[in-house]
Amino acid sequence: MRTSRAQVRRLSVARPDGSELVGEAIGSPGHPVVLLVAGGDCPMDWWRPEFCAAGAERGYQVIRYDQRGTGETTLGPPERRSAGVPVAIGDAFALLDAVDATDAHWVGVSAGGWLAQLAALDHPERVRTLTLVSTTPAWFGSGDADLPGPSPRLQTVWANPLPDPDWNNPDAIVEYHVAIDRDYAGDEFDDVHDRAIWSDAVRRSPGPPPDDDLTAFAEPPRWRERLGEIRVPTTVLHGTSDPMFPVANGEALARDIHGARLVLLPGIGHELPPPAWGAVIDAVVGTRA
Repeated sequence: MRTSRAQVRRLSVARPDGSELVGEAIGSPGHPVVLLVAGGDCPMDWWRPEFCAAGAERGYQVIRYDQRGTGETTLGPPERRSAGVPVAIGDAFALLDAVDATDAHWVGVSAGGWLAQLAALDHPERVRTLTLVSTTPAWFGSGDADLPGPSPRLQTVWANPLPDPDWNNPDAIVEYHVAIDRDYAGDEFDDVHDRAIWSDAVRRSPGPPPDDDLTAFAEPPRWRERLGEIRVPTTVLHGTSDPMFPVANGEALARDIHGARLVLLPGIGHELPPPAWGAVIDAVVGTRA
């Protein structure tokens, strides 16, 4: 996928609790907005510049941003910090406000897919379409019989975590993140692609990640039974080799949302490698309201 000369603007948004959100708007101001919502602990580098530029070439203004405590987005003073799913959704709205967008086409991956679902349920006026990637209609460990949990291999990895790297050694930090991501990949792992993500993220990060639970999303009230209320055009994309949320999770999500379209990504894991980019962009264009 070729690189575009799409206009790129830095976004910096102050939040009431003292956090500063940092992101980018790629594409022409005034174009319909695509809001890219990654999972917890994900910097905006996870959304590669080439992917964002491809969206801009299709006539969109694409927003990517660092989740709290990643990249250049800060957590704010300890005594004022806030967290949880409502806070994370409020962050997303603040970025839309920063580009004068009343609504957006939301692309949510993993936990970002939860945020997108809840935004569509609780604030439908701000959601034009949904593209939900590698996610599920319920929180971890919901106990729903049709939502299989992480693969045995991934559970073994979690039980034996990697030791922390030398946080003063950028190369060691990159290797640490690449090793973790390898366990979430599908049939093939794109080492070059993943290394580029973390090389950019580490280069931009001011220091080691914060040792703070507020970088994670807290569990919201159960929402699955409400998914039938969503009326915006929705596409669910899911890798057939996802070890985090096996493919039945995506199939269930597509059943729960009225009129949702399911697109399976053969061999893809809990990731968004370049071979999947076209399907995501086509989903946004195809669900345009």
